[in-house]
This record gives sequence, C-alpha cells and structure tokens, in this order.
Amino acid sequence: MEIELTTEMDKKLMEQWLSTQENRHIATGHAGTHLDVYNKSTIPLEYFKNIGVLLDVSSISEEREVRIDDIDGINIPQNSFVLIRTARSENEVYGTAGYFSNHPQLSHDLINYLLSKKIRFIGIDCSGIRRGDEHEKADRLCESKGVYVVENLTNLDKLVDAINFNIYALWFNDEIATGLPCRIIADIE
Repeated sequence: MEIELTTEMDKKLMEQWLSTQENRHIATGHAGTHLDVYNKSTIPLEYFKNIGVLLDVSSISEEREVRIDDIDGINIPQNSFVLIRTARSENEVYGTAGYFSNHPQLSHDLINYLLSKKIRFIGIDCSGIRRGDEHEKADRLCESKGVYVVENLTNLDKLVDAINFNIYALWFNDEIATGLPCRIIADIE
C-alpha cells in the first residue's frame, strides 16, 4: 500500500509568503515538502529507494527537544530514511504561523547519533530539525555527512502500525537552489 507523505500547499498562503521573499526562485525550493542542499552537493541516484524507519515522538516533541533516549530500542539500519513524527503537520495547517512557530526540534546529540548510523535521510513533519539560526547549520552538518534533511512531511500517522516499509524520495535537481522540491512516498509491505 502506497502512502503520500508530501505536503499539499495552499496556493494562496504560498503566494503570500513568496511575495515577501527577496528571491522567489530560491524561496520556492523551500516551500512545501523539500530537502535542503545548502552545500550544493549532488544527491546519489541510489538514494531514491530506502528502508523506512519511523520514530514516533509525537507525545513529547511539543514539550522539549527530542533526545536520544526518546528512541531507545529502535533499530536504525544503515542507508535508511528516518522519519520523525512530531504530529506538527497533524495539528497545524502548513503555511500558517502556528505551523512554523516554535516547531519541534531534535537535540544536537540525537542529530549526531543519527549521522553516526550512516543513514541517507532525516525526514520530519515540521519545518526543520533545528530552529532559527541553527536550522541551516544542522542541515549543512547533515549534508556534509551525506545525509539530507527533508522537511514538511505529512501523513506520518499512517505509518505508526507499519512494520516494514520503503520510502521513495524523488527530488528535482537545481544548480542554484538551496532547497529542492521533492515527493516522498511510503510503500508498506
């Protein structure tokens, strides 16, 4: 069974936001479900198909940073696509102030732990794995280790009971952009 994990964008909200941006082309790459490539690296083609791992932290992610001990006992295989379910996309409408304001974030230790697992992607159902000035720094760190951050996912609640699933990541290369629009699909076995 296939499940769409790509966020649908409200065109009116997107246009309002784009009208405030200095460079519409660069900004468009960061709208909706996208992955960040601030270092301008080339994503290997074999990254399109991945083993999926869901980390459901929805019960704590609004209270504090998500930490390593929150995911104890979960096997994270090499080359996997790790999905972080915070439930932000379930509780707030994408594009609204409530969606972006004070969004959940991962601790630095958890980010480094995930990088040590040699995964391919960290996907999250909010606007980043860190907030503010630390957003781009965290994405650059991940990218430097061959791990890409995919932001603004949806429907992660539909994977809570899934035991085995693959994640297909389809992105659009752009030599100029620092964010690449993408489509993310789960395939439950």
